[in-house]
Amino acid sequence: MENLAVTINLPNLKFNIPEKEINFHYLERIIFDLSRKIGQELLEELLQIIDDRLMAERERGELSNQGKRLRYMTTLLGNITFYKRLYRERSGKWKYLLDEKIGIKKNQRISELGEKAEGYLAFISGSYRNSEDLIQRFYGDSRSFESIRGQAIRQGKEILKEEKE
Repeated sequence: MENLAVTINLPNLKFNIPEKEINFHYLERIIFDLSRKIGQELLEELLQIIDDRLMAERERGELSNQGKRLRYMTTLLGNITFYKRLYRERSGKWKYLLDEKIGIKKNQRISELGEKAEGYLAFISGSYRNSEDLIQRFYGDSRSFESIRGQAIRQGKEILKEEKE
């Protein structure tokens, strides 16, 4: 796959901020949320471009395109939704070329950086509920504490497995 060339056209942005709301914290929050939204859009677009390229460059006759599947993922930028193409090999095995190319694990619902951030916050804050609260305060949205707990348990199992090897 050659280098990706992406052009981003940002819409004109217009804000109406009530005068009583004007303070540094409020402005910072607006810009932070806006930059996350732009990042989400960019990430979704890049995933689509990569998936389109992989479809065009795949081995004809070896892989049969079975259509697109809608997926979602929680990232440091927030929740994203994207389509990825499902392929079937001649042997009958199913695969997503996009997952293989960019290293997404089967049924992965959160990015690796998101996993690490949640794991560290759960450890530092002392509880999964506290980590949920911290993520909510910082990002404006969060997964449930039970999702964070499940992720921390999976991470712990992976660490133990690596230590045994």
